[in-house]
Amino acid sequence: MFRSFVVLAVACSVAFCCDPFPNGTETKLNWSMCPESNTKVNSLKLTDKDGKEVYPVKLTEKLYVHLNVDNDADHENLRLDIEVSSWGGWAGCSWHKVPTFGLLNNLNACEHGVPCPIKKETKDITIEVDFSKYGKIISVLKDHAPYQILYKLTDRDSSKVTCTILQAHARTKA
Repeated sequence: MFRSFVVLAVACSVAFCCDPFPNGTETKLNWSMCPESNTKVNSLKLTDKDGKEVYPVKLTEKLYVHLNVDNDADHENLRLDIEVSSWGGWAGCSWHKVPTFGLLNNLNACEHGVPCPIKKETKDITIEVDFSKYGKIISVLKDHAPYQILYKLTDRDSSKVTCTILQAHARTKA
């Protein structure tokens, strides 16, 4: 009887447990382009203000996202939308959007760290990301946990999109 209980307990824990850091995010940053992205992103690197690569990501400090892109147009009027998702198991082992109540939507990208204007054929772009402005959101996020951040720039004039998805181990407490 005890052996049956142990087998059942192990089977249940395997069936309902999620990897706490999916896709190797405990030790490395994962990124990809969003399917709707019109601009090809060749490489992405996160650094602190001194240019030193950072991991885990500290959402309480400014981050600098260094992108190498294939940019085929001028962009001056950019909208920024950010989605934050947490990894969880109650609703399935998947990413679940964190409610931000519109605070991270429809932002003027040029006023939120994007070096505007971005001229045609620009290859290397550094974007300053300062989540400390959104302390109310960051303060409710679990510390030392995996998060997925969708960072989407939309040219308001041409509707072209540059979009990346980052998956990272994040620190949310100073």
